Amino acid sequence: MKPKVITHTPASPQAQAAATPGPDAAVGAGLRATVIAPGGVPATVQGASRPAPTTVAPQPGVAPIASPSASSGAQKAPPSVVPGTIRRGVEVSLPELVQRFPAAMPEALQQAQRLLQATIVDTLSATQAARWGEEAQQRYGALVDASLQITQATTLQTSLRHVARLHALLQGIADEWLAPAKSPLLFWKTSAGPAALLQASQGELAQLRQHLAEALPALRSLQAELQGIGSELAPLAVRLEAQSLAAHYLADLLDSGADPRAHALLQRASALAQTVLHIHGGLQLRQGSQHSLDGLVHRIQDTVLMALPAWTEKVALATQARQLNDTERYALAQQLQGLLGLLHLS
Repeated sequence: MKPKVITHTPASPQAQAAATPGPDAAVGAGLRATVIAPGGVPATVQGASRPAPTTVAPQPGVAPIASPSASSGAQKAPPSVVPGTIRRGVEVSLPELVQRFPAAMPEALQQAQRLLQATIVDTLSATQAARWGEEAQQRYGALVDASLQITQATTLQTSLRHVARLHALLQGIADEWLAPAKSPLLFWKTSAGPAALLQASQGELAQLRQHLAEALPALRSLQAELQGIGSELAPLAVRLEAQSLAAHYLADLLDSGADPRAHALLQRASALAQTVLHIHGGLQLRQGSQHSLDGLVHRIQDTVLMALPAWTEKVALATQARQLNDTERYALAQQLQGLLGLLHLS
């Protein structure tokens, strides 16, 4: 401790004696006596040494607190290294896969290579081998179910029946108009049969047109869904083929006689290849369904809702004030034949 300096006037000797404890008390308290020299300046006692710094021993069980300088200069211990084996996927080149599977598509070979590089044979379990490519196969089943729901939709089937009935009504009117004349002097029949038949069918024709117009938005939604299914099946077939090729390659790497995973992979490879054949085999049928639905939407939009009302208006205007001559009847009959060709369901 530094000497204590008192700058004010010291008290009287009596008060100083009363306030200053005895030598024994100062020694017992661990303090050094302060000597006041004349004139108020403290003097250091000769022979008195400065007190040694006090060291506080840490309490048992309590870790000492490191100073900031010590903690900042301390180096962290290096991380421990655990010896082990680096697991890698199956390394195979594209030329090797082309040589192994010469009939495969290039896109399937590239996907098979990436799939093999991501597969660690040592960690491949028997359950994983037995379910190889199962997710993609299930996706194909879901797409098939969705396609069946579209082709069997109530709106689609009802609209097909409405178009067929509309075609039958107009065909009866066209047959009446195009029937050979009874008299050899007349090319067309002079009776009002065709006009009367058209007038009698106006109510049902209007009702059929209204039903088809109301069904058109739903049919367009089905059309878009079927197009989406068709666009997803093509890349799915490539994915399934790649998984089949990868399963074959992995089975060749394993000992088929002792490793049960090899047998499971061969079974999965065969099942996935069969699924690819189903996709390609049903391509024409799916295209036919898409073409049929596209044609139905086109017939309703362009023929039923546009061309048919225009033809009906021509007949009404032509027969409103006078009878039709042979040329007008022939022209209207030919137009009706054209409408029937557009409404025909192939």
